[in-house]
Amino acid sequence: FSSSGPAPSPSSFLPSPSPQPSQSPAAARTPQNFSVPSPGPLNTPGNPNSVMSPASSGQSEEQQYLEKLKQLSKYIEPLRRMINKIDKNEDRKKDLSKMKSLLDILTDPSKRCPLKTLQKCEIALEKLKNDMAVPTPPPPPVPPTKQQYLCQPLLDAVLANIRSPVFNHSLYRTFMPAMTAIHGQPITAPVASPRKRKYEEDERQTIPNVLQGEVARLNPKFLVNLDPSHCSNNGTVHLICKLDDKNLPNVPPLQLSVPADYPDQSPLWIKNPRQYAANPFLQSVYRYMTSKLLQLPDKHSVTALLNTWAQSIRQACLSAA
Repeated sequence: FSSSGPAPSPSSFLPSPSPQPSQSPAAARTPQNFSVPSPGPLNTPGNPNSVMSPASSGQSEEQQYLEKLKQLSKYIEPLRRMINKIDKNEDRKKDLSKMKSLLDILTDPSKRCPLKTLQKCEIALEKLKNDMAVPTPPPPPVPPTKQQYLCQPLLDAVLANIRSPVFNHSLYRTFMPAMTAIHGQPITAPVASPRKRKYEEDERQTIPNVLQGEVARLNPKFLVNLDPSHCSNNGTVHLICKLDDKNLPNVPPLQLSVPADYPDQSPLWIKNPRQYAANPFLQSVYRYMTSKLLQLPDKHSVTALLNTWAQSIRQACLSAA
């Protein structure tokens, strides 16, 4: 033992993985340097011999696939309408099958296909574009130009002064000269002369208050108006009475003459036989009216006369039935 040096390391007796012409003691003590080569230089981006990894290539193809699928999404609804349209057509079963396959590719994420197949689908959909009537997207809205807001200063001024107590006067003073120049002077109704106005007031005053109150209390089915063809200069009031009763037929209006001293004197029925000679029914109304007036008392009212008229019409209807 005295003649031998220090005991050698067991690793020095292991065979080297590759032939080495010369080996330093430090290298002999670290066998891991010979068993694993350094992979660093193979995949560095600066290395001209480096190759793109499959992960980045697949990611780029996936992005292209999704973009293409998004572009073709405009065909989904037209394609569905086309399928529903030819679904019952026996002669186009083959086309129907192809269209359904295209629709599955566009709508079902589980029906994944290669990018080249998707590009072929785009070509097929372009050929069917006219049949499907794919709606063209509307043009983008044009932003408003400043020319559309030429009146904005005027609107701002109006909004700022709209609560002013002299706002209307200011508008009139500002715009009235221009409006008059464009449209001319405003058209107004002629002013009635004082003499004519006094005559109309006197004419209105000739209608007795008793008659006005009685007409106001009449049944709504009696429509009473002044007769425009007569003037009430002597105090006599001429009335035209119409009957608006859904249960009775239409008949000519009744013309009455109410004297100035009404109700001391009774109103008179202005007879017009020609109006009631048109047909047998009106002739019957005229006869009943003439007969019933003889049964009224000497002093009777406008209301009694109108009720007699309505009864005559009703009796004529019963006789005709």
